[in-house]
Amino acid sequence: MPVDVLLSCPECRRPFAANRFGNNVRCAHCRASLNKLEQLRQLLAHWYYPRRWRADLVEPSVSFLLEKLWTANGQGESLYAGIAPANVNYAIFRNMVTRAIARGVQEGWMDLTFPSDPLVENPVYKLKFKDPDRFAREIEALFPDVNWDEQIEVPIPAAEAKPAAGKKTAKSR
Repeated sequence: MPVDVLLSCPECRRPFAANRFGNNVRCAHCRASLNKLEQLRQLLAHWYYPRRWRADLVEPSVSFLLEKLWTANGQGESLYAGIAPANVNYAIFRNMVTRAIARGVQEGWMDLTFPSDPLVENPVYKLKFKDPDRFAREIEALFPDVNWDEQIEVPIPAAEAKPAAGKKTAKSR
């Protein structure tokens, strides 16, 4: 069920109610378009405001959420280990890739899907790599010192490397 959220227009600065988020959100007054990152910024502020006194919560930002989305399930660490950029620590790597992904959301080669009710306790946002080749080109541009002609090996987590119980492998026969 859609929920009305009061957004503020970045052009005319007037508030207006919106109940759909993502593409084609326009100000009811001046018809200016709100991009996805601005919508996300305002929705996160609305979500956090009533919860601000909870000691266990960190105020989310657009970059914080995008980073959590693309690094989920160890994907960020796997990408970092596979690329292994010289003289770049993991924190700097995450920051650089997160900024590239934010640019991708703005330019349309990444897609950010909004929940139908962004104010629920645990809203679920989704990040989709619409153009993986473009993402690869962007990452290559961020780290020009990496030898991109070399085969990149992404480490397999230990849980995936172990054979399932009861199955025989070539070595166990």
